Amino acid sequence: MTDRYEVRLHSQLGPRDGILTIEGDGGYVSGSLELLGHRNAVRGVLTGDGSIHIFHAIRTSVGAMPCETVLELSGARLTGATAINNCRIRWEGRRISKESET
Repeated sequence: MTDRYEVRLHSQLGPRDGILTIEGDGGYVSGSLELLGHRNAVRGVLTGDGSIHIFHAIRTSVGAMPCETVLELSGARLTGATAINNCRIRWEGRRISKESET
């Protein structure tokens, strides 16, 4: 299954919009986060309570920052937060497409 979400990250420099694509295979997920003009690889796990725990980078014009993000899924809505060094970035989003494998 592949899900695409329009996401907004609320950073210290203001909101940043992007697209999160997640592909699930058993309890593992992979995909990409398109943000700030870059496509960042995403890998992680789907937990038993329905949340997604992902590891990824956020690339900017000055470099890449490694991130750990926990997202909660509720229907077509997504919320969560990223931990980068000593700060947190709040996420919100909505699913824009869902594809099932046949």
